[in-house]
Amino acid sequence: MPHKISPACLKSLLKLIGNLSRTGMEAGNAGDFEKAFMNLEDALSYTRELDKKCLEAKLLNNLGLLYTMSGAWEQALFHFERSLTIVTDHYGTDNILYKTLQKNMGYLLNLDVAAA
Repeated sequence: MPHKISPACLKSLLKLIGNLSRTGMEAGNAGDFEKAFMNLEDALSYTRELDKKCLEAKLLNNLGLLYTMSGAWEQALFHFERSLTIVTDHYGTDNILYKTLQKNMGYLLNLDVAAA
């Protein structure tokens, strides 16, 4: 059960989560996966405390992207699948995040086949 927090505190936490996600993805794009994973995991932790399912699904997708970029395909698939479960359970299949996850998983599976 999420804690009751003030609107100002919620706004600050959401801004922090956004900054952690952004800087994490920037670090990943620069090849600094240690920083990238640390920032995304921190953002995910705050998001779970707030019980924001859509944001959690987006962050899990971003972690999947980072794992894909770092070559850890099994971890990538695990995070994409967790995100897809949240999206399907809470928002259905007729939304952009579901379609994005399908595309990301398809890309990952094609990479896996090409490498085999």
